[in-house]
Amino acid sequence: MTAAVAYWGPLHQQREVAKQAELQRSAELRRAEIEIEAARAQAEEARKHLRNQAEIGRLVDVRSTLRAWELVLDDAFLEMRISGTFDVDRFRETEQEAMAKGLRALDEVMHDDWYVVISYYGEPTFTGPHLSLVESLKECGERIKALGLAGRLPSAEEQEQLDELRDQISHARGRMSEIIAERLDSIVT
Repeated sequence: MTAAVAYWGPLHQQREVAKQAELQRSAELRRAEIEIEAARAQAEEARKHLRNQAEIGRLVDVRSTLRAWELVLDDAFLEMRISGTFDVDRFRETEQEAMAKGLRALDEVMHDDWYVVISYYGEPTFTGPHLSLVESLKECGERIKALGLAGRLPSAEEQEQLDELRDQISHARGRMSEIIAERLDSIVT
């Protein structure tokens, strides 16, 4: 019996040590899997945060560039009303730059599934407040240029049409801002 205990005792002890080592390896492996999963989740959260920040930047850019375009038109309109004329060439340059930035900003939000499609001929293929805003901004710019080139103030009828157009711009930009604010709210919350 002593020989059996002498033989089986160390063998049992070796098995217990091996079993404990296996349990420890399994626990370490499980901890490593948990850490890897946590790192993956953290990396995905960081990617989501970066995507959200980029989208926020693009949305803010749309809002600010379209506002800047509207302000260029308002400044030219006021200058024309106050002085009776204005520098049409300078206005064209300023308006073209503001329009290009606004349209580029609208193109950029396509990364965020905001599909704003305007054909090369300026004909919208999708409707919404952004298009009525773009169309109204373009139309207002054309009318201001035409008056500037004619070197005269608008007639009462033209003034009424310009005021109506500026109201459309204000309304459409307000609606666009609401849509952007809703999206920003959904991103932040």
